[in-house]
Amino acid sequence: MSLGADLLALQDLDLELERTTKELQELPILSELAKKRATYAKLKSESTKILARRKDAEIAVGDLDDAERSCHEKIAGIQNKQATLTDYRSVQDLEIELSLLAKRLDKIAFDRPAAEKSLEDIKQKEDQLTGYIKRFEQAILSDAKTAREEAEVLQGRIEASRQKRERLASKLPADTLQKYEQTSRRFKGIAVERLEGKIPSVCRTVLQTASMDQLRHASDIAECPYCHRILVLNEGE
Repeated sequence: MSLGADLLALQDLDLELERTTKELQELPILSELAKKRATYAKLKSESTKILARRKDAEIAVGDLDDAERSCHEKIAGIQNKQATLTDYRSVQDLEIELSLLAKRLDKIAFDRPAAEKSLEDIKQKEDQLTGYIKRFEQAILSDAKTAREEAEVLQGRIEASRQKRERLASKLPADTLQKYEQTSRRFKGIAVERLEGKIPSVCRTVLQTASMDQLRHASDIAECPYCHRILVLNEGE
C-alpha cells in the first residue's frame, strides 16, 4: 500500500482500538454487576443486623425460660418445706413467697407470647433474607461469568488490533509516524483526511487553485493548508 493508505489504515485501527476499549470499559453488564455488588453489600450488612436482633430475641426468650425454671424450682422447694413446718408464721411467710412466685410466673406467661412472636418474626425475616442473598450471590456469579466472557472477546479484539497496529506502524518512516501521533493527539484521533476533488474529507474547506497547484508537486501525503491534518493524496499501491 501507499504511505497515504497506510496512514488511513493506522487511523482506522486507532479509532477501532479506542471504540473497543471504551466498549470494554462501559460494558452494560459491568455496570449492572457493580450495582448488584453494592446491593449485595447492603444485604450482607442488613443480614448482620438481623443476626444481632435474632440473638437478642433468643436471649430474651432464654431469660424467660430461665426465670420460669427458677420459679418452679423455688416453688418445689417451698412446697417441700411446707410439709415439715408446724409454725403458723413460717407457713404464712412461705405462702406469701409462693404468691409472689405465682405472680412472677403470671408475668412470665404474659411476656412470653410477645417475646416468642418477636423471635419468630425475626427468624422469618432472617430466612427470607438468607434466601434472597443466596439468589443474589448466584446472580452475581452468573453476571460475573458473562462479563468475563464478554470482556475476553473484546480483549481479544483489542490485542489483535494492537498487533496489527504495531506491524503497520513499523512500516512507516519514523518522522511520518511522529507527525501522525502528534496530529492525532491534537485532533482527538482524526489526524488523517482524504482529498476528495478539491475538498478535504474532514475539514471540508474547498482548496484554492494555488493550494491545489502546490499539492500536485507532493507525493502520497501533504498537510492540509487549512486544518493542518495529514492530507492523503494517493491511496493506491
